[in-house]
Amino acid sequence: MIEFKEVNKVFPDGFHALQDITFHVEEGELLVLIGPSGSGKTTTMRMINRLIEPTSGVIKIEGKDISKEDPVKLRRTIGYVIQQIGLLPHMTIKENVSLVPRLMKWKKEAYAGKVDELMNMVGLDPKVFGDRYPSELSGGQQQRIGVIRALAAEPKIILMDEPFSALDPISREQLQDELVRLQQEIRKTIVFVTHDMDEALKIADRICIMKDGKVVQLDTPENMIRRPANEFVRSFIGEDRLQENITLPKLSKLMVPAVTASESRRLAESMKFMRSKRVNSLVVVDKQNIFQGIVSVWDVQKHYKEEELMLKDIMDSSVVTLQQDDPAEKAFQLVNESNYGFVPVIDAQRKLIGIVTRSSLVEYMVDEMVE
Repeated sequence: MIEFKEVNKVFPDGFHALQDITFHVEEGELLVLIGPSGSGKTTTMRMINRLIEPTSGVIKIEGKDISKEDPVKLRRTIGYVIQQIGLLPHMTIKENVSLVPRLMKWKKEAYAGKVDELMNMVGLDPKVFGDRYPSELSGGQQQRIGVIRALAAEPKIILMDEPFSALDPISREQLQDELVRLQQEIRKTIVFVTHDMDEALKIADRICIMKDGKVVQLDTPENMIRRPANEFVRSFIGEDRLQENITLPKLSKLMVPAVTASESRRLAESMKFMRSKRVNSLVVVDKQNIFQGIVSVWDVQKHYKEEELMLKDIMDSSVVTLQQDDPAEKAFQLVNESNYGFVPVIDAQRKLIGIVTRSSLVEYMVDEMVE
């Protein structure tokens, strides 16, 4: 999608900002450029929409040399989100969002519905916020508008220059989550500049660490954490984030016995059984101990008056399970996502072996820290 080939930038004062930069951004990828001040990350990003021209080298978008493109037309096809947001104060929110489509001479019917759709995507009801002015919105809300304004003309590429750095920590984290969620839906090619490593690790498909106008390492967050290219990358990521010496246990060490019940058990006795075991869910199995599903105390209470029902009638049979040879990383992920606070572990015949719970994971981690 975006290709840099041996790109250099030397400013009039002689400062060599970029030195033979070569890399490729895949279509639909969110690439984060990060590095210390003066590393060249912002210069690199601004070359994509020709706000800065290279001294030498070639930059291509979809195989076309952008130096041969009209810079104004090029910029209107690339979304751009900056820290200062840049909403026009005399325009309503809807007018701000639709600015680029209007500059591109779109007909109103072509963009009006898109504006409403985008506002709904970031949790801002167009009926409530559409006719307000930027000064009537919070900083986080304004930045959301800045993001969707960059999407309004349906660009294939979006550039984001430290867009969340001026926000308070809570708003910043919310917008990072929002960006990750949006990207899963829209799959745009995004180049994102930041100085915050935590932000980069959270949102990036790949991270490009720069220093002194050069690419030091370009890799996935996972690979960068596990295999930093050199001491500079290692120190830039930070020792607290490097996980290469942490080994996770086998799944068997994380398992605890499950409180099980037959699928034919009635609701009143099931409620009594849960009270005696002090649990809020039962793992339902058949006579051969084959896993069938999970029933929570809320499920039982909801159907309690229906005396003819059994656990098999109300159980959740679409529960995600773990296989006994699955990696511990998968257990951590699935338990964290589980509505029940635990995940059943089964064998190849779907026989229940045990469960992995949040408590068993925490207990293991505490024991490891104590040791």
